Amino acid sequence: MLKNTIRRKVSINSTSTKLIKNIVGAIVIITMALLILVSCNKMNYIEAPTNSKKKDIENKKIIIYNYKLGNIIKEYSIPIDGYFSIKFIHSVNKSPVTDYYKFNKDNEIYVYKTIYYNYGAGVETELENNEVLSYGNDGSMIISNINKKIGTLTYYISDLYDHTLSINGNEEISLWDVCGKNILINIIIK
Repeated sequence: MLKNTIRRKVSINSTSTKLIKNIVGAIVIITMALLILVSCNKMNYIEAPTNSKKKDIENKKIIIYNYKLGNIIKEYSIPIDGYFSIKFIHSVNKSPVTDYYKFNKDNEIYVYKTIYYNYGAGVETELENNEVLSYGNDGSMIISNINKKIGTLTYYISDLYDHTLSINGNEEISLWDVCGKNILINIIIK
Protein backbone atom coordinates (compact mmCIF):
# COMPACT_ATOMS: atom_id res chain seq x y z
CA MET A 1 0.00 0.00 0.00
CA LEU A 2 2.88 2.35 0.83
CA LYS A 3 4.40 1.54 -2.56
CA ASN A 4 1.16 2.52 -4.36
CA THR A 5 0.98 5.82 -2.45
CA ILE A 6 4.59 6.65 -3.28
CA ARG A 7 4.02 5.76 -6.96
CA ARG A 8 0.91 7.99 -7.04
CA LYS A 9 2.82 10.94 -5.49
CA VAL A 10 5.71 10.46 -7.90
CA SER A 11 3.24 10.22 -10.80
CA ILE A 12 1.39 13.37 -9.64
CA ASN A 13 4.66 15.25 -9.09
CA SER A 14 5.94 14.27 -12.51
CA THR A 15 2.61 15.29 -14.17
CA SER A 16 2.65 18.61 -12.28
CA THR A 17 6.24 19.23 -13.33
CA LYS A 18 5.41 18.57 -17.02
CA LEU A 19 2.38 20.90 -16.81
CA ILE A 20 4.42 23.68 -15.22
CA LYS A 21 7.13 23.30 -17.87
CA ASN A 22 4.50 23.51 -20.63
CA ILE A 23 2.96 26.66 -19.10
CA VAL A 24 6.35 28.33 -18.69
CA GLY A 25 7.22 27.42 -22.29
CA ALA A 26 3.95 28.92 -23.56
CA ILE A 27 4.55 32.13 -21.59
CA VAL A 28 8.06 32.42 -23.06
CA ILE A 29 6.71 31.94 -26.62
CA ILE A 30 3.91 34.51 -26.11
CA THR A 31 6.34 37.02 -24.60
CA MET A 32 8.74 36.60 -27.52
CA ALA A 33 5.92 37.02 -30.04
CA LEU A 34 4.77 40.23 -28.33
CA LEU A 35 8.31 41.62 -28.28
CA ILE A 36 8.65 40.92 -32.00
CA LEU A 37 5.32 42.66 -32.73
CA VAL A 38 6.27 45.69 -30.67
CA SER A 39 9.69 45.89 -32.39
CA CYS A 40 8.14 45.60 -35.85
CA ASN A 41 5.55 48.25 -35.05
CA LYS A 42 8.26 50.65 -33.81
CA MET A 43 10.19 50.12 -37.04
CA ASN A 44 6.99 50.68 -39.09
CA TYR A 45 6.97 47.16 -40.52
CA ILE A 46 3.36 46.81 -39.45
CA GLU A 47 0.88 49.36 -40.79
CA ALA A 48 -1.73 50.75 -38.46
CA PRO A 49 -5.18 49.39 -39.25
CA THR A 50 -7.31 51.68 -41.39
CA ASN A 51 -10.75 50.97 -40.07
CA SER A 52 -13.82 53.07 -39.43
CA LYS A 53 -12.84 53.75 -35.80
CA LYS A 54 -9.89 55.88 -36.96
CA LYS A 55 -12.22 57.68 -39.38
CA ASP A 56 -14.69 58.31 -36.54
CA ILE A 57 -11.89 59.88 -34.47
CA GLU A 58 -11.11 62.29 -37.31
CA ASN A 59 -14.76 63.09 -38.08
CA LYS A 60 -17.90 64.03 -36.22
CA LYS A 61 -21.47 63.96 -37.43
CA ILE A 62 -23.97 66.71 -38.01
CA ILE A 63 -27.28 65.15 -37.05
CA ILE A 64 -30.59 66.70 -38.09
CA TYR A 65 -33.56 65.72 -35.92
CA ASN A 66 -37.27 66.21 -36.37
CA TYR A 67 -38.01 68.45 -33.36
CA LYS A 68 -41.58 67.19 -32.89
CA LEU A 69 -40.99 63.46 -33.38
CA GLY A 70 -37.40 63.25 -32.13
CA ASN A 71 -36.28 60.96 -34.96
CA ILE A 72 -33.10 61.41 -36.97
CA ILE A 73 -33.77 62.83 -40.42
CA LYS A 74 -30.22 62.85 -41.80
CA GLU A 75 -26.57 62.62 -40.71
CA TYR A 76 -23.55 64.19 -42.39
CA SER A 77 -19.87 63.63 -41.71
CA ILE A 78 -17.79 66.68 -40.74
CA PRO A 79 -14.08 66.91 -39.86
CA ILE A 80 -13.38 67.59 -36.18
CA ASP A 81 -11.93 70.97 -37.11
CA GLY A 82 -14.69 71.74 -39.62
CA TYR A 83 -17.51 74.25 -39.78
CA PHE A 84 -20.94 74.40 -41.32
CA SER A 85 -23.35 77.11 -42.35
CA ILE A 86 -27.08 77.54 -42.76
CA LYS A 87 -28.29 80.00 -45.39
CA PHE A 88 -31.86 81.23 -45.58
CA ILE A 89 -34.04 84.19 -46.53
CA HIS A 90 -34.92 86.17 -43.41
CA SER A 91 -38.66 86.04 -42.81
CA VAL A 92 -38.96 89.73 -41.85
CA ASN A 93 -36.43 91.68 -43.94
CA LYS A 94 -36.65 89.23 -46.88
CA SER A 95 -32.90 89.16 -47.56
CA PRO A 96 -30.33 86.34 -47.40
CA VAL A 97 -28.69 85.49 -44.07
CA THR A 98 -25.91 82.95 -43.59
CA ASP A 99 -24.98 81.77 -40.10
CA TYR A 100 -21.63 80.00 -39.65
CA TYR A 101 -21.06 77.45 -36.89
CA LYS A 102 -18.15 75.61 -35.29
CA PHE A 103 -18.13 73.14 -32.42
CA ASN A 104 -15.79 72.19 -29.60
CA LYS A 105 -14.57 68.81 -28.32
CA ASP A 106 -17.69 68.54 -26.15
CA ASN A 107 -19.88 68.91 -29.28
CA GLU A 108 -21.17 72.32 -28.18
CA ILE A 109 -22.10 74.46 -31.17
CA TYR A 110 -20.95 78.08 -31.46
CA VAL A 111 -22.02 80.69 -34.00
CA TYR A 112 -18.86 82.48 -35.08
CA LYS A 113 -19.93 84.53 -38.10
CA THR A 114 -23.08 85.89 -39.74
CA ILE A 115 -23.48 87.43 -43.16
CA TYR A 116 -26.55 89.48 -44.05
CA TYR A 117 -27.59 92.16 -46.54
CA ASN A 118 -30.20 94.35 -44.84
CA TYR A 119 -30.76 95.83 -41.42
CA GLY A 120 -34.06 95.17 -39.76
CA ALA A 121 -35.87 93.14 -37.17
CA GLY A 122 -34.12 89.91 -36.26
CA VAL A 123 -30.61 90.84 -37.35
CA GLU A 124 -27.88 92.40 -35.24
CA THR A 125 -27.73 96.18 -35.15
CA GLU A 126 -25.11 96.52 -32.40
CA LEU A 127 -21.85 94.67 -31.91
CA GLU A 128 -21.17 92.82 -28.67
CA ASN A 129 -17.86 92.06 -26.92
CA ASN A 130 -15.11 91.51 -29.52
CA GLU A 131 -17.36 91.21 -32.57
CA VAL A 132 -16.13 92.81 -35.79
CA LEU A 133 -18.26 94.30 -38.59
CA SER A 134 -16.85 94.32 -42.11
CA TYR A 135 -18.36 94.70 -45.56
CA GLY A 136 -18.13 92.28 -48.47
CA ASN A 137 -17.60 93.29 -52.11
CA ASP A 138 -21.19 92.24 -52.81
CA GLY A 139 -22.60 94.73 -50.27
CA SER A 140 -22.96 92.16 -47.52
CA MET A 141 -22.45 92.95 -43.86
CA ILE A 142 -20.23 90.42 -42.12
CA ILE A 143 -20.18 90.10 -38.36
CA SER A 144 -17.28 87.91 -37.27
CA ASN A 145 -15.62 86.90 -34.01
CA ILE A 146 -19.05 86.22 -32.46
CA ASN A 147 -18.18 82.98 -30.59
CA LYS A 148 -21.62 82.66 -29.01
CA LYS A 149 -22.59 79.25 -27.61
CA ILE A 150 -25.89 77.92 -28.93
CA GLY A 151 -27.87 75.81 -26.48
CA THR A 152 -29.92 73.98 -29.07
CA LEU A 153 -29.63 74.86 -32.75
CA THR A 154 -33.19 74.98 -34.04
CA TYR A 155 -34.54 76.10 -37.41
CA TYR A 156 -38.05 76.25 -38.79
CA ILE A 157 -37.97 75.18 -42.43
CA SER A 158 -40.99 77.00 -43.87
CA ASP A 159 -42.66 76.51 -47.22
CA LEU A 160 -41.85 80.12 -48.23
CA TYR A 161 -38.05 79.96 -48.48
CA ASP A 162 -35.63 77.05 -48.50
CA HIS A 163 -32.74 76.74 -46.04
CA THR A 164 -29.43 75.30 -47.25
CA LEU A 165 -26.73 73.51 -45.30
CA SER A 166 -23.10 73.75 -46.38
CA ILE A 167 -20.28 71.79 -44.75
CA ASN A 168 -16.83 73.42 -44.94
CA GLY A 169 -18.03 75.73 -47.70
CA ASN A 170 -18.86 72.86 -50.05
CA GLU A 171 -22.07 72.41 -52.04
CA GLU A 172 -25.30 73.74 -50.59
CA ILE A 173 -27.73 71.02 -49.52
CA SER A 174 -31.41 71.93 -49.72
CA LEU A 175 -33.13 71.31 -46.38
CA TRP A 176 -36.45 71.17 -48.25
CA ASP A 177 -35.09 68.10 -50.04
CA VAL A 178 -33.73 66.60 -46.82
CA CYS A 179 -36.43 67.49 -44.27
CA GLY A 180 -39.48 68.65 -46.19
CA LYS A 181 -41.37 71.90 -45.63
CA ASN A 182 -43.05 73.37 -42.55
CA ILE A 183 -40.91 71.40 -40.14
CA LEU A 184 -39.02 72.38 -37.00
CA ILE A 185 -35.57 70.78 -36.82
CA ASN A 186 -32.74 70.50 -34.31
CA ILE A 187 -29.13 70.20 -35.39
CA ILE A 188 -26.56 68.61 -33.10
CA ILE A 189 -22.96 67.39 -33.35
CA LYS A 190 -21.91 63.89 -32.20
